[in-house]
Amino acid sequence: MREQALSIGGAYLSLEDFEKTQQDAIITGEAAAYENQGVTIDEIRVSSKFDDEDLCWYIAINSVAHKQDLSEMKPEEIQSLLISNLKHTTRLESSGDQTVLRIIFQPLDKDKLMDDLGFDEDTKTWAGALFETIYESDALGKYKDKFEAYKPNYAGDTSYTGPAESSPGGSGGGGGAESGGSADNTIDISGFTNPHTKNNHDLAAYAIQAWEHGWGYVWGTFGTVLTESMLQYKLEQYPDIGASEAFIREHWLGRRTTDCVGLLKGYGWLNPDTLTIDYNTNGMPDYNADRMYASAKENGTEYGGMDTMPDIVGLGLWKQGHWGVYVGNGYAIEAMGTQYGVVRTKVEGRGWQGWCKIPYIQYDE
Repeated sequence: MREQALSIGGAYLSLEDFEKTQQDAIITGEAAAYENQGVTIDEIRVSSKFDDEDLCWYIAINSVAHKQDLSEMKPEEIQSLLISNLKHTTRLESSGDQTVLRIIFQPLDKDKLMDDLGFDEDTKTWAGALFETIYESDALGKYKDKFEAYKPNYAGDTSYTGPAESSPGGSGGGGGAESGGSADNTIDISGFTNPHTKNNHDLAAYAIQAWEHGWGYVWGTFGTVLTESMLQYKLEQYPDIGASEAFIREHWLGRRTTDCVGLLKGYGWLNPDTLTIDYNTNGMPDYNADRMYASAKENGTEYGGMDTMPDIVGLGLWKQGHWGVYVGNGYAIEAMGTQYGVVRTKVEGRGWQGWCKIPYIQYDE
């Protein structure tokens, strides 16, 4: 039960981390949507009226909705509730010859949320009492260190100890991480088995193409082209990325980039008619690596670990905070980290903790 409590706490994190995950996904998606329409965005400006009090209300309302029963609360459902109720306004502004994308996050409408969840007056009072307890005790600040293990790592899978490939896009790679071919932003679906469905064979083909085309890695991206405005936004949002700015500019700017689970989500959101990656479409949720694995009903945890993994391309591979796609013959494709980009690795010895059939993918074995 302690592990369940920590996992649930990790879904909320602190306000700062909430902004870096839930809000970041929306911002990246909004910017990509304008770019898909041919709009060049020169700057992204974000402001938020959402604060600690709103986050405490989220926690209180969600806890009461589940009658404070930890066994009934699922982290992936919590994250879905947070994202679906995070309201924002978006507009384009012109400043001289510059086009600015302005995104403003609104405060939580707690009364509407409770009404939407069917709370009666007694339940609302219960939620209010729990909110006061959480907020006045500064529980978010007091216990934030307990959830360090559940925070995302913005640089990628740092458990990998092999040397980085010195020239991304070249052949080979240190420690078994093999980089792909030369830079290419093309997405080619001519070889897909069924482009208008989301299936395991085409997921594997998409991942292999990302590797062969030398896609890069930037946290919170999902296969769109990294623009100057998006890079500037990411640098402001994640100071830790600043140490790698020169590397990102040299290797990934103007190229398609993704993070680990973004490789899966990008395929899920790919529109086969326009060849654009349209955020949060086609039934593929915007889950992080851990939530994506937790949402799977058929996985290695249920069936006994990695030793039970069937030889089916397009399976998801998971370890805490990281994700890969199995592509057959003992190999996986993964967006490993800032210094690596999308690479091919051997499944054996990589430290994967579980495999799964992704619920949002059709498996034709």
